[in-house]
Amino acid sequence: ADRAEASGHGRRDTHMEPPASSSASDAASTSAWSPEAADEIDEWNPDRGSFAQHALAGSFAGFAEHSVMFPVDTVKTMMQARPQHCTLPLAAHRGGQTAVLAAAPLTPIDVAARLWRNHGGMRLWRGVQTMFIGCIPAHGAYFTIYEGAKPHLARLALPFLSARRGGGAGGGPAGSGASATAESAQALAAGGAVALGTIAHDLIMTPMDVCKQRMQLSAGGSPGVYACACTILQQEGARAFWLSYPTTLLMNLPYALLMGSANERLRQLFAPDGDPSMGAYFAAGAGAGALAGGLTNPLDVVKTRLQTQHLVAAPLVAAPPPVANA
Repeated sequence: ADRAEASGHGRRDTHMEPPASSSASDAASTSAWSPEAADEIDEWNPDRGSFAQHALAGSFAGFAEHSVMFPVDTVKTMMQARPQHCTLPLAAHRGGQTAVLAAAPLTPIDVAARLWRNHGGMRLWRGVQTMFIGCIPAHGAYFTIYEGAKPHLARLALPFLSARRGGGAGGGPAGSGASATAESAQALAAGGAVALGTIAHDLIMTPMDVCKQRMQLSAGGSPGVYACACTILQQEGARAFWLSYPTTLLMNLPYALLMGSANERLRQLFAPDGDPSMGAYFAAGAGAGALAGGLTNPLDVVKTRLQTQHLVAAPLVAAPPPVANA
């Protein structure tokens, strides 16, 4: 859930072609928005509002997404951090004794059902307030850095690409080489801007994610975000808040690349005419998210273990006590 916003950028600008009379330098210095990208529902369009409105809308959209999917995130944290607690003992009864032979892993639905039955429905949303605290500034920083860095990075990339292509001649029409060079510069700049935005976003969200997972795994009642943060600071020091930051970056940067490229490709498959419906947007996003999330999930497990390694969570299902001989 924390990685989805990075995938919404860094892919559409490859379609921004300058007029034939424009030079590559003029094309690369264009802003993040162009008329060709105006129909993208998740692209900033100045005609529909200011950039501040765009960034704020993205922040609230991220918070809504995290909140709706938070019960799934709670189950994921449980299964990643304490897999031995997400098992169901298999017992055998012989000679008046009960012996635990094995432990069958619980499914995500089983884990959610046991949390609901033992602690109530709100247990699945414990720690959700950390998303509201972190999403607004983190997403705001991401959008601001992305939109601000992209045109500057395009101008920096243009001389290098022009030199590699022999000044943009390319053997084609006069404007064709400049247009191709400008497109490549925009694509490279978008990727760099996504990386810079992700670095800032994760720097803000990682401490909140640490508090969120500690609250998700806590056996007692939720102490609140402030009390949780103070406890971590007193017992483990400030380093605990960013211990998983390198792993988070190592996970989220390839996630954004995989998510963005897969999403664009799936859109093309679902809407070959270039006019995707809302259903195509949903299907492409779901497919791309499943692919990127599945490939980067091992790093997500490592991140969760780093953030919760000092926490002892109560098991969901206790082993049956031994029965003495009759």
